[in-house]
Amino acid sequence: LTYHLQFVSHFWAMFVFLSIVTLLIGSSLGATGSLLNKFKGLKFADDANSYVQYTPDWSPFANVFSACVWIKDLGSAAQRTVYYKGSDELIMTANGGYSTVVQSHQRLQISVSKGTWFHQCSTWSSSTRNHRVYVNGVQIGAKQTASGKSITSTHRELTLGNQRGIYSAWQFGGEMAYLNFYAIELSASDIASMAQQGMCSNIADEDKNEHYRIIKWEDLVELGRSGTVTDLILTECLEDIFSKLAELKECQADKVEKEQELEDLSTRFNSTLADLEEKEQELEDLSTRFNSTVAELEETKADKFEMKEELDDISARLNSTVAELEQVTANRNSSWDWDIFLAEQFLDQNLTAEHAQLLRSTWDDIAEALVGIRITDEFIKLLSRVDRVEDRPWSILYSDNYFEAVFTQEMAERVTSIWDEISEKLVGVTMSRGVIELLNYVTEKANCDTDTYS
Repeated sequence: LTYHLQFVSHFWAMFVFLSIVTLLIGSSLGATGSLLNKFKGLKFADDANSYVQYTPDWSPFANVFSACVWIKDLGSAAQRTVYYKGSDELIMTANGGYSTVVQSHQRLQISVSKGTWFHQCSTWSSSTRNHRVYVNGVQIGAKQTASGKSITSTHRELTLGNQRGIYSAWQFGGEMAYLNFYAIELSASDIASMAQQGMCSNIADEDKNEHYRIIKWEDLVELGRSGTVTDLILTECLEDIFSKLAELKECQADKVEKEQELEDLSTRFNSTLADLEEKEQELEDLSTRFNSTVAELEETKADKFEMKEELDDISARLNSTVAELEQVTANRNSSWDWDIFLAEQFLDQNLTAEHAQLLRSTWDDIAEALVGIRITDEFIKLLSRVDRVEDRPWSILYSDNYFEAVFTQEMAERVTSIWDEISEKLVGVTMSRGVIELLNYVTEKANCDTDTYS
């Protein structure tokens, strides 16, 4: 009956464990297989053929070493081996018969009831040369090792559950969990804390010295096995296991949530990046338009300057034209009568300065006296006979401007000033009939052009 109750209890624990794992973790924890291995123990059959053996890299442990494990001693052999490294470099037994580091053996007595879980550690370093042994957090042995010793890379096999395998006097025949090798000499306080927190805490929580944990329990349970070495469900730790699995489930949910947040952030980032690229393109377009506008303004400025120069030139030409028009108007009002040079004192004579002076000033003393008188042929002839001024050019009065007209004040002003601006230019010219006719033609032509322009 007791056997059947134990079987049912073990089966129920296994069923609950697997159900909870499936429920809480499911397929989403595929990468956490090694983590789940931390929750397993190994049970070794009580025979010489049941052991685990492999070859690790021992170089990290050359000058410093610690090993800790939880053990349930169930075996019947004289020396129940937990682990062994060849040539007696490293040995740990469940009953304390041997604890060895670098061939330094200690025979110790472990006072723990058979079939009870307990914690055992072994530490050493070449600097302290002290090999210390702890059970349940308390140091129970220490031994000085020889100077210059180190853990070598020869005889590399590490065996769990026996010495090199197939030694009936050294078979383990019990249960073990969370065996780890550290490349550090663990302190007494570290080891005491491990023991006091209990096996389940060590398994469920992260190891304080994780950085130095080189040979790891979760990897050891994955190794090939000889004989009857089976996975052990640590029923004592189910509550801690469930708590850890719930924590993992929560972490997984947080991970999914964070992944969703990250995806949302990525989407927003990509959207923002697209907006920035669009704005950058708009800015580039604005820059192009701005540069084009600046170029147009520069061109307009140049055109404006050119137009100003043209306007200045036009203004100058206009002013010149106005002056010319004023001059033409003045000349038009002059209406020179070139026939005056047909008189005997001028015809075929070189015009002298005296002639020019005569033309300009000869009328000064007579013009005002003629105002109001009609200019007729008889009157002109009369004036010529009675005039005391010799050679006064009375023939000018025969021009259309005066002849048969009543002599006015305006005529008086014109006859006194008409020759002022031209007489000096004629000095030295022989006043032949051809020259006189040419001058009359040019004057008539100029007056006609002026009329047409007006």
